Amino acid sequence: MIRENSTSWEDPLPKLVALYFDNQLNERELKQLQTRLKSDPEARIFFVQFSALQTQLEWIHTDSSSPQEMTHLPGSIYSRKKNWNLILYVTCCVCLVLGGLFSMHLMTPVAHVFPEPGSVWSSGNITTEEKLLPGSRRHLLRGAIEIRFTSGSIVNLKAPAQFTVHNSNEIFLQAGKLVADVPESGHGFTVETQTGKIIDLGTSFSVNVGAELNTEIKVYRGKVQVAGSKETEPPREIRANEAVQIDPVSNLIQPGDYTSSDFIPLISRDYAVDQFSDNVIFQEQLPDQIAQGEFQVLERDGAIFLFPEKRDILLSENLPVSITQPGDYRAEEQIEKETDFVSRGMKVDCYRIYYDPASNHRDMIRAEGVVHFHQPILGLITTKTRLLETDSVLNPLCAGGNCPPVKHQEVEARVAEDGRHQDILSLSEDRKTLKFILHTGTKYVDEFRVLVASP
Repeated sequence: MIRENSTSWEDPLPKLVALYFDNQLNERELKQLQTRLKSDPEARIFFVQFSALQTQLEWIHTDSSSPQEMTHLPGSIYSRKKNWNLILYVTCCVCLVLGGLFSMHLMTPVAHVFPEPGSVWSSGNITTEEKLLPGSRRHLLRGAIEIRFTSGSIVNLKAPAQFTVHNSNEIFLQAGKLVADVPESGHGFTVETQTGKIIDLGTSFSVNVGAELNTEIKVYRGKVQVAGSKETEPPREIRANEAVQIDPVSNLIQPGDYTSSDFIPLISRDYAVDQFSDNVIFQEQLPDQIAQGEFQVLERDGAIFLFPEKRDILLSENLPVSITQPGDYRAEEQIEKETDFVSRGMKVDCYRIYYDPASNHRDMIRAEGVVHFHQPILGLITTKTRLLETDSVLNPLCAGGNCPPVKHQEVEARVAEDGRHQDILSLSEDRKTLKFILHTGTKYVDEFRVLVASP
């Protein structure tokens, strides 16, 4: 048995627990232990662990020995019995160390919060670099935050949103939308919702839990594995520029419409694009078929695609373009009588805007959009002639100036028969905002190039 004077204890808990199992607690000590267990979750964990170890040691000590048999055992056995206190003491020390390590784990931050000005939790203000421990639950009431996990993964959330951080590589999203950007060090980053689980396979993706608890997943870069919580079907891999949703009733994974506006923070970090309207879809890779002039490749009514065609191009000579000055331009005015150009020596990024509607009817199908750049627009190339002339410099398929046969289309230099459907391009006074209204049919596409000063 452990006596009060057997050792010096820094924390009274192991002593109280050991004396409890030895039936040596007085009334004051028993009340002290009960109070500690009620108020301290870690103390309760320690008590359970100690109890389990005590049971195992008692079983080992008494296995194959009945009270009658023990009276005939040699003295060495009795000496072992006399060491029972030592065994319990060592066990207490081990449990104390394990409990300390467990406590350290619970108290070690797994992420830090970086709020935008004005952002608040439902419980009050958010401090910069606020620590999130395992099991931290938060309700983002207003504003937007960035969560930086110790694994290297970064999550952006906008209010309203409710979430729980499980560990350095896992978060539970109860409501709202998050965007995750996962580096190699965070491979396997996991987002759980009430209807499913999304596991990173090297990617950037978004998860949105709506009011009806349906889970929408969009992948901007790389791929993820998506599984329903009820496991009604095998997990599915979702790749870049794809979207799915998990139905809250059937728990089945269903196709969804991909949009890229969720990923504007990531896009603006890597490209000169600052903002764009919801119907503009940014894709990092220009498909070779589109670069060669094929159409019916990405057909979607009302959706306008924006591709980074080529970047950091140092112009060795003047480059002919259709438009360089701010203003509103209608397609019928784009028959070039005089050639504008971007001066040689300029360093530019080239973006391709592409619209190919899917509906199979004769009417012209309208689409309009806005793109804001954080660098000035130096020129627009809107006609077949200018597109073909600039392919050797701007088309990624023309490596070393050797271009394959390309068939470009253009912003039409005409008004539709009804006199109402007309393509219009508008360049803002600061040359950073481009607005466009496009009309085309199922047998045609609208496409043009935007040249932006390289950052």
